[in-house]
Amino acid sequence: MSLIRGDLQFRWNKWKGASWRPAVLLILVQMTGGMRDMPQFAFFLIYLQEQLRLTPSTISGVVAGAQIAGTVAALLGGALAARIGSKWVLAGGLILAGLSSLVFQAHWLWLIVPLWLIGGAGSALVTVGGASYLTRLSDRGALGILSALYVLSMTIGGAIGNPIAGVLIEQRGFSAFGWAAMGLTVTAVLIVTFLMAHLRDQATEPASLRAFWSNALTAARSTRARVLIGMRCLPTIFYGMLTVLIPLLINSLSGSKVTVAAYGTTTLIVASIAQLLAGRAADRWGARGPTLAAYSAIILAGLGLAASAGTVWGLFVFGVLGVAAAWSLSAMMYVWVADGVPKTEHPATFGLLHAVWSLSMITGSVLGGWLVVSTPWLPFLLAGLLNAGSLLLTFAYYRPSELPTVQHSA
Repeated sequence: MSLIRGDLQFRWNKWKGASWRPAVLLILVQMTGGMRDMPQFAFFLIYLQEQLRLTPSTISGVVAGAQIAGTVAALLGGALAARIGSKWVLAGGLILAGLSSLVFQAHWLWLIVPLWLIGGAGSALVTVGGASYLTRLSDRGALGILSALYVLSMTIGGAIGNPIAGVLIEQRGFSAFGWAAMGLTVTAVLIVTFLMAHLRDQATEPASLRAFWSNALTAARSTRARVLIGMRCLPTIFYGMLTVLIPLLINSLSGSKVTVAAYGTTTLIVASIAQLLAGRAADRWGARGPTLAAYSAIILAGLGLAASAGTVWGLFVFGVLGVAAAWSLSAMMYVWVADGVPKTEHPATFGLLHAVWSLSMITGSVLGGWLVVSTPWLPFLLAGLLNAGSLLLTFAYYRPSELPTVQHSA
């Protein structure tokens, strides 16, 4: 018996000391979050539409409020990650994000809105904490595929969670789905708290918050940071429109929650393939090529959605294409930062970029909700064509004289 106990202890210690363990746990937490967040956001919109009888413009306002809370939290999260470590920022964000699942137990807008705002702030902290943790795990030569797996883990979680959520809501109602989402939150928090290692940049001591903000402002003024802001902003405006409008339009045209869930699942499967291809391509040939391809796909998706906004098949096909391209760019973001930003500035940069993401999501969701009422095709056309500017920004960021030396992997 003691031999068995000793063998188990040896295996446990070996697993705890494995170099791949932090990455596996981070990906597991991200996947668990995807199982909750992806279906929760899509069905929250429908919950507001059906249970509270809110208009698309009002729904967009609620979503925008959460993004504003996320903007503030993202900037604070960058400072906290540099001060207390990415692990604890991630854990705190998961707790706050989990509180948003309580909206499905509420029937009053005055209670739903603050819960959703708290969830928006928590999601921002999760993003900043997870991103900072990720870039401390890998050398540049493998960061592309690791970033793709990191983002892919959320899409896998969403692909698993969407059909389960659709069936659960149709059979048991929104309340049962909300409690199931809370259970996933508890699981993720326990993994982070008790199993994930506490990583800290050993090259520097934790800076004061005042010094952190001073460094962050200095970094934000650089030309490369401004280009990064544009590369993050323009596709996110398009993505913000898609996340709010496509589920609502498909639900209105088809009247089927299962169709909405099928759209979400199909989107995430295609996005998974796109992310892996983009990550692998970035490791082998650099990030510029897959970045340009993803921006081109967004432009094509915008044109396709504008031409077929009144059909379920058009919303389905071009919505899937647009989301897959946007999620591929999310994976590329980690490589952009690794290519052009010193590692000690990563927490501040990720906080800044998530704040940009939040403001861009607000712009996309509010503008889309306002325009779709009178002209359903116009928001997709405008947001798609806007990304022609993203192509120019990519060429500026990866000028031949400034291309990074990429460690190619076999």
